[in-house]
Amino acid sequence: MADLAEVLRRHTALEPADVEWLHLLVGEWQLLADLSFADLLLWVPTADRQGFVAAAQIRPVTSQTAYVEDKVGEVIQEGRRPLVDRAWHEGRIVREGDPEWGSGIPVREEAFPVRHDGRVIAVIARHTNLAAARTPSRLELTYLAAAADLATMISEGRFPFPGSPAESDSSPRAGDGLIRLDAEGRVVYASPNAVSAFRRLGLTGDLVGVHLGETTARLAPPEGLVEEPIAWLVSGLAGRDAEVEVEAHGAVVRLRSIPLLPGGQRLGALVLLRDVTELRRRERALLSKDAMIREIHHRVKNNLQTVAALLRLQARRLVAGEARAALDEAV
Repeated sequence: MADLAEVLRRHTALEPADVEWLHLLVGEWQLLADLSFADLLLWVPTADRQGFVAAAQIRPVTSQTAYVEDKVGEVIQEGRRPLVDRAWHEGRIVREGDPEWGSGIPVREEAFPVRHDGRVIAVIARHTNLAAARTPSRLELTYLAAAADLATMISEGRFPFPGSPAESDSSPRAGDGLIRLDAEGRVVYASPNAVSAFRRLGLTGDLVGVHLGETTARLAPPEGLVEEPIAWLVSGLAGRDAEVEVEAHGAVVRLRSIPLLPGGQRLGALVLLRDVTELRRRERALLSKDAMIREIHHRVKNNLQTVAALLRLQARRLVAGEARAALDEAV
C-alpha cells in the first residue's frame, strides 16, 4: 500500500505546507474514526483538478468497517462522488443522500472539507456501516457529539492543533477512557474506564459535575516547579492539545486534553485518559535491571583491571623468559 507522502507526490500539486498539514491530520484521525464509529477516506484533488485521489484511509476500532478493500491510491473523476464534490466546491459539511450499498452492506456517507490557511485543500469522506447500527448508549452519543465537533473544527481549519504532542505507545485513545468537559472545565460525562482510572488516583466521590483540572491537581499535586499548571492543561484552558501524566496512590494515569472550539467558540474539552500504571512499573523494572547490569559490568571490569595489573607486576619479577611470555599473553 502506498503511503500518504508517495500518493500526494505522484497525484497532486499541493504546497509543502498543505502536505505537512495533511500529515498532521492523518496522524490524529484515528480518534475521529473511533468517535464516529466510521471509516474515513481522505480525498485530495488531482494535479489536473479533474478528480480526486484517495490519499489515506483509516478504519474504526470501535465498530465494524464499511470497506474491507483498501482504497488508497484510487483515482476518481469529478462526479463519481457527489458528496465529495459538494464538500469541495461548497466548503461545508454535506450529510444529505441515501445510504449506498457496498458488498451487501448499507453505508451512510458524509463529507466535509479539510481547510488550511483559509483554503479547502482536501475532503474527508466518512462512511458508517449501518448494518452495525443499534440504539446508541450515553457513551456512544457522547462519542458522536465529540466527533461532530472535531469534524466542524477540521472543516474550519482549527484541528489538528499545530505542535500537538507526538503519539506514543502510552498515548490514550478513546476506548481507554473518555471525559467530556463543559466550557467551565466541569465533567459532563465520564466513561466507566475514566471513572476507574480516577478511583485508582484516590477519587472517592462522583466524577460528574466536578472541575476536572482542580480535582486532578488535588489528587496528584505536581512535585517541584512546573512550566504550566496541571489544572490549566487538563481543563483544556490552554487552548491547545496537551498531554500530562499524573501519579498518586501508586497509580499512574496519562491524560490528553483536546479543546473543542467549533465556530471559534469554546464549548469545552475532550479528555482522553489511560491507566499506565503497569506500563510504567515494567519500564522502571527494566531501568533497574539495566542499572544493575551496568554496575556488574563496571565491577567486573575493575576486577579484571586489578588482575591484569597484578599479572604485569608478577611478569616484571620473573626471570624465566617462557613464564614471562605466558603472563604477557594472559594480560
